[in-house]
Amino acid sequence: MNTKLKNILLCYASGMGIKSISSAFDISRNTVRRYVRMYQDSGIPAEKLPSLSDARLQELFAIPGARERQPSERQIRLEALLPEYAARLSRRGMTVKKLYEEYRAVHPDGYLKASFGMKLRQFMLQTNAIGHVEHRAGDQMYIDFAGNRLEIVDEATAEARKVEVFVAILPCSHYTYCEAVWSQKKEDLIKACENAIHFYGGAPCAIVPDNLKSAVTRSDRNEPVINADFEAFADHYGCAVVPARVRHPKDKALVENAVKLMYRSVYVDLEGMVFHNLESLNEAILKSVAAFNARNLTRRKESRRQLFEAVEKDSLHPLPTNRYQMRQRAVATVQRNSYVTLNKHHYSLPVQYVGKRVEIVYDAETIDIFHGFTHVTTHHRNDTPYEYTTKPSHNLPGRKGSCESDIEELLSRAAQIDNIVVHYLRAVIEDRRYPELAFRACRGIMKLEKKYGQERLVSGCAAAMDARLYSVSDMVDILESGADADYLPGADADGNERLTPAHCNIRGKEYFAASIKQSTNNDNEQNGNKR
Repeated sequence: MNTKLKNILLCYASGMGIKSISSAFDISRNTVRRYVRMYQDSGIPAEKLPSLSDARLQELFAIPGARERQPSERQIRLEALLPEYAARLSRRGMTVKKLYEEYRAVHPDGYLKASFGMKLRQFMLQTNAIGHVEHRAGDQMYIDFAGNRLEIVDEATAEARKVEVFVAILPCSHYTYCEAVWSQKKEDLIKACENAIHFYGGAPCAIVPDNLKSAVTRSDRNEPVINADFEAFADHYGCAVVPARVRHPKDKALVENAVKLMYRSVYVDLEGMVFHNLESLNEAILKSVAAFNARNLTRRKESRRQLFEAVEKDSLHPLPTNRYQMRQRAVATVQRNSYVTLNKHHYSLPVQYVGKRVEIVYDAETIDIFHGFTHVTTHHRNDTPYEYTTKPSHNLPGRKGSCESDIEELLSRAAQIDNIVVHYLRAVIEDRRYPELAFRACRGIMKLEKKYGQERLVSGCAAAMDARLYSVSDMVDILESGADADYLPGADADGNERLTPAHCNIRGKEYFAASIKQSTNNDNEQNGNKR
């Protein structure tokens, strides 16, 4: 009797009505009311009821003059069988009728069918008593799609298209949001969730979806796998994703009840109305939802809106500055030139990824490229077709960037050596005019530094400037012949004869004098033979 009394009081504390308790426990309503009044007078919290001793229960709820009726023999036999019957009834194909036939075959003097069914139902209600759940303000947001869809009629063709109805609810205040979307795909789900969060003016700690494929990739009691895009959306707003357990309808009872309430309010308000686009439909839905949230809750003096403003609004997390941008994914193979293509635009990668499959994750502004779990690079998105976006750090083979940028780099290197080199290179550029030819000439001149050193390069540029010679071959001739000697540091310091640097290719005035003499003799001989 004491266990039964505990269960009666627990059922009442969880919100079960007097009539339901009376039916479930086969006790008159007056008796249930008497126990309830005594429980209310005692002031004992519901969570302490299971721990009360039998003596304490007897002391608190003893009814003067009442005597406890002893159970009959057939009642004792049936109660011993009820746990097994309840477990078997949950199996597919098993019915109360089959269980009763089995019971009567073994116990022909047992209860009749009606009493048997009532006893079994009472046992199942008592063993599955629902406890009260206290919802914290700003903690969770439950989401789901309604089973019944609405429709939009094409104005031109009169063709009706079904649309899904998204419902969200904050369990603490029961503040409800509703919106029509085209489908249950992740793009529409994420958009609707984001609109709900902005409707509330803040983000909850967790989002609780039903096991929608667009939100939950794989259901698991311990570690469910969340859709990557939905998880990224939740992270953007600082929310965790906690899917409802499979085959546990109590986990999502609040949102399912919210869906039923939408049927009785929003759906009724929209009955007979025709909508030609999603925007006008959602305007009507939001108007109806606003009226719904403004109505007082059953047996309460506050509306959902008032409760939200009073206890929950300030508990939500502040919203980020920017709305979430959903990222798309694509898979591509890195081409031989070390680029991948997205929307006809080419993006560079390091050469070690040539021929490998990579994943491209992108939004309206940014492109991230991954190889496996490795983040390879990030590019700013550019949708200009057939153009190339290249990062200098990737060190791709061949000339990098435009000729203009390469020339600027050469001039920057020249400035580190001497301004004379800079002036000479600018003169070379002016002489060549065409950027590609100018770049090649400047590059060849700068390479002479490795062979002759910086000092000779400076003096050679000075000599070439005076002589108005602007080619690589001219510079080589000047440096090999020593024609830059007058431009070397200290060449005229003591008024002495210029010092020609020693070089195997410099032949000197004696060589040229002998060559001139030999040439003159050859000419004379040829003229004598002619005469």
